[in-house]
Amino acid sequence: MEVGKDEELDAAMLAAKITQVEIKHQRTGGAEIVRHWSLPHSLAFYPVTSGPVAPSVTGSLAGRNATLTAEAGLGLRWGKGDERSKMAVRGYLNELVKVGYVRLVQLSVRSKMTDVLLDVLLQHGAACEAADSLVDRTKHPEVVTYHELALVLGAGEEQEWGKGDTSTVVPFVCLHPAEVDREYIRSIWRSNIVHAAAQRDWESIVQWAQGYAMEAEASYE
Repeated sequence: MEVGKDEELDAAMLAAKITQVEIKHQRTGGAEIVRHWSLPHSLAFYPVTSGPVAPSVTGSLAGRNATLTAEAGLGLRWGKGDERSKMAVRGYLNELVKVGYVRLVQLSVRSKMTDVLLDVLLQHGAACEAADSLVDRTKHPEVVTYHELALVLGAGEEQEWGKGDTSTVVPFVCLHPAEVDREYIRSIWRSNIVHAAAQRDWESIVQWAQGYAMEAEASYE
């Protein structure tokens, strides 16, 4: 997230005591140093989606699944050239929710990282299913959905990606334990504010995801 793009976001980042870092961007005609907000190595993200409709990117975009993926609130499309695919999900950062910033942020990836994000969301879905079997049905009659639990993300181990000239990549990973219990579910359960925001933003997220998918069609016309 670049500094200076959104005044309200910048103010929330400052309130949350998020530090800044300088990153070099390659631009036409040379490089540019740009300041970014340096998010913690471990963060909690409430994804507003009904979850993947298939266990792979190819399956998620096959036939009617492409439509169902967008209706699930997930932005997914094929890219061009080396950008094999692009994917994005929207939700709320717990670090910002704590300081009163309950607005959508977007997690975007491309190429091989789309497989990583899809796998992380599938793991989060498994945690939601486990939570659904543990909740008190008299207090929570509905199915536990993705935004009701914080998806805890962290940095994984360094990997070498690519053929020939490889790149060193540190993919993010889901930090949910293999088995979740009531105590863990309580520790990552959403607030009423997050729940209300997700209900408020759901329709706009689906519209965004549908538009995200349509950009692929437009680029090939």
